[in-house]
Amino acid sequence: MRFSEKLPKLRKNNNLSQEQLAEKLGVSRQAVSKWEAGNSYPDMEKMLQMCQILNCHLEDLMDDGSMGNTSIEGSKNKIDLNVCMQDFLNFITKLYNMFVSMRFKEKIEFIMAPLVFLGTILTHLFGGSVGREGTGVQIGGTIGNSLAKALKSSEEEKKVLLISGVAAGFSSVFGTPLTGTIFALEIANIGRLSYNSMLPAIVSALVGNSVVKFLGVKHSHYKIPAQEAVDIINVLKVIALAICFGLISRLFVYMTHWFNEKLIKYCKNKYLKIFVGGTLMVIATLFLRNNLYNNLSLGLLNDAFYGKVPILAFIIKLILTALCLGAGYQGGEVTPLFVIGATLGATLSHILGLPFAFCAALGLVGVFSGATNAPIACFMMYLELFRANNIVFAMLVCIISFFISGHKGIYKAQLWNE
Repeated sequence: MRFSEKLPKLRKNNNLSQEQLAEKLGVSRQAVSKWEAGNSYPDMEKMLQMCQILNCHLEDLMDDGSMGNTSIEGSKNKIDLNVCMQDFLNFITKLYNMFVSMRFKEKIEFIMAPLVFLGTILTHLFGGSVGREGTGVQIGGTIGNSLAKALKSSEEEKKVLLISGVAAGFSSVFGTPLTGTIFALEIANIGRLSYNSMLPAIVSALVGNSVVKFLGVKHSHYKIPAQEAVDIINVLKVIALAICFGLISRLFVYMTHWFNEKLIKYCKNKYLKIFVGGTLMVIATLFLRNNLYNNLSLGLLNDAFYGKVPILAFIIKLILTALCLGAGYQGGEVTPLFVIGATLGATLSHILGLPFAFCAALGLVGVFSGATNAPIACFMMYLELFRANNIVFAMLVCIISFFISGHKGIYKAQLWNE
């Protein structure tokens, strides 16, 4: 059976019209119609999005037999480049590993880079509910440490080098150079920015973003919410949202540490710990009877802006991500945090009577702000992703979530200056 025959069948099984599928993919209805008529093929990025939307595997969509179509092969090569670039440049979560090694002179072996890369690939291959940022951080830290040694850099120069690398990585992955710059400066030392690092950081962020654009890497785009009136009723509703986002951030951090502690307590052997964690993840996936919560869950993230997510999607994604990270699987927390925040916002929008996209956008940055303790960077991210609509509410959410979540965050080695 060919792709053009499989697509309409899977689409109808999921009760989707051509218009609905096109809207989820961000393409025109005519494009979907051409795919189903066999007149053209989508690129591999769209194929992967369809797998998420239609709850199927890639082989369920591809033509049966050999994948001899040149356009498909060309797209596959393109997406392989995209994945490699994201894995290599995603210098975001677990940033504290770099700063811990910097402050305590911890030796970083170069062999760590390929090992953690392979570990992340295996985690995603078998459906772990994690991001890909951990790999980028480990590789970036290893390369940065090696470069600093080669250049015989001072401690201050090493810090500037690491901050610049993080800024470039964040900017490259999300297409947000301003956010990448502020995030890298803000995350290392809460309440104090390194002004000496600002110029190298912004230059690195701009160059990194330009390089991935040149290589054809596409960034995710989300529905931009309409402007909401800044009145007392909406302000009170947004404050309630922000409190919920802060509490969920706090719960995520707690659950990650809790799973880690319990698995260490009852599984003395590290391999047994990983086996038990993976077994629990498999059982949960079989019980849920879908793969919405495996890997990055980008389908859930996109659906949140249209209010089409299960009511408890945020808590399921939170538990499964905390389980995988607590068990020791390689990956990151950032994209799962986006999914948790956006789906929580979509769920709360039904209760508060606010637009789906409005609450999902605030949730995306709100939960991230609480978990990372980086409210200014998260506000900048809102500006770059969703433009200037509702910026008053965005700043309110980032600040309140930051204070509600407490001092503990996903980066254990953060320094607080109060």
